[in-house]
Amino acid sequence: MKRILIVSVVFLSVAILTGHVIAKTPIVKQSTTSAFKKDSKSTAGREAGNIFLKLYREQYQDAFYMLIPKGWKAEGGMIPSGVQWNVVDLVENNIRFRVTSPDGKSFFGWYPRFYFQDPAILIQSSGGNLQPQIGGVLNGCWIYPYMGVAQYVHYIIFGQLASQEFQKPRIIGQAVDAPELRPWLPQMASRKECGYVNFECSIGGTPMYGRIYTLVYDLGPLWSTVGTFGWIAPKSRWQEDERVMELCIRSFRLNPKWVRRAAAAQQKRGEKYGQVIREMQGIDNEINRNRSQTRSDIQEEFYKVITNQIETFDPTTGDKKRLPMYNNAWTNGRGDYVLKDYDDGTLPVEDPTEWHKLKIINRNDSDYRPEKYGD
Repeated sequence: MKRILIVSVVFLSVAILTGHVIAKTPIVKQSTTSAFKKDSKSTAGREAGNIFLKLYREQYQDAFYMLIPKGWKAEGGMIPSGVQWNVVDLVENNIRFRVTSPDGKSFFGWYPRFYFQDPAILIQSSGGNLQPQIGGVLNGCWIYPYMGVAQYVHYIIFGQLASQEFQKPRIIGQAVDAPELRPWLPQMASRKECGYVNFECSIGGTPMYGRIYTLVYDLGPLWSTVGTFGWIAPKSRWQEDERVMELCIRSFRLNPKWVRRAAAAQQKRGEKYGQVIREMQGIDNEINRNRSQTRSDIQEEFYKVITNQIETFDPTTGDKKRLPMYNNAWTNGRGDYVLKDYDDGTLPVEDPTEWHKLKIINRNDSDYRPEKYGD
């Protein structure tokens, strides 16, 4: 957990232009698809030198710093996701951060992270006892099958996190691979993918273009994202705003002092979470075992009824025996049995002191405990 954690936090500085001082970071070359370009109505004559950028430091933990345009508003930071059940907030430092233009129409930022569990794996590992529904929550994890970049943006960002903000979002073309981001994916992941999608939508009636980057990885029991971030701007000015927002995203740096503090704290939280999860899994396993046993017990009792039998337990020897169906049974321990519907205190034998009463097993009884009968 610790290794994955550090990788996932460090990735928030993804795609920065290493080797450049942050104040001297150049405007990056545009990599926008032709699908954007053919509908663009860019504003000509705006040069990078006319855009004033300032250094911003994350206000809650001093966790990161980056360039943002002067006059733009920064909100959030290295803070919990705001989703009460999200277990990432318990074991890692999550992020929820946005920077918005003065008119409120363009913005860039980071979406929080979540852990996911594939319902098919849960069904298989529980022997069919668990039947989780897609979109539900179990042990602080969202129930969804593993997704690639485009699927994640479609179902999680468009379908969940931005569903009330983006109207009629549509991905333009295919997901674009970002090989330069691969080093930030966990090496032990069985499946992994990184890249971005371009998209269009409306916000408050304004046509918008945007881009969302994400890195997804699968560890088997859990899958997650290393980071999800992007930008969006009105179609009328997307080219000029994209240049500025991409530059700011690439200037993101984590504070090394914060990284050291966070790693130590997150390891402790991870250990505590691991203990809680083990306890919860133990409870789940006990519930599943009891469910399976209950079904088996019901079938067992039904079989005894239709075959007109009882199952007895000898507390002296621990032996179990199937006998014809009567309400009471006794044995002398030598293979002989007396069966009666009523216990009137008498036995039709020469020496009743040699005989002792057997217990009749009823697995449907609410007081039934297997350990009472040697199980």
